[in-house]
Amino acid sequence: MTEVEHSHHHHHHLDDSEVWKNKNLAAKKRRKLIGNILFVFLTCLAVIIMCAVVWMYTAE
Repeated sequence: MTEVEHSHHHHHHLDDSEVWKNKNLAAKKRRKLIGNILFVFLTCLAVIIMCAVVWMYTAE
């Protein structure tokens, strides 16, 4: 086995703490992303509802 193959193999084999840390990091990033998307979505929804209410009151 050459040195390159060995290091490549070793790189893929992370110990449990590394795997756990990476999963937590990914989960944290994902949660932040979902939070941002949800914030933008709900903000747009609120603006649409407010516009609809104003339009309903002024459309008469």
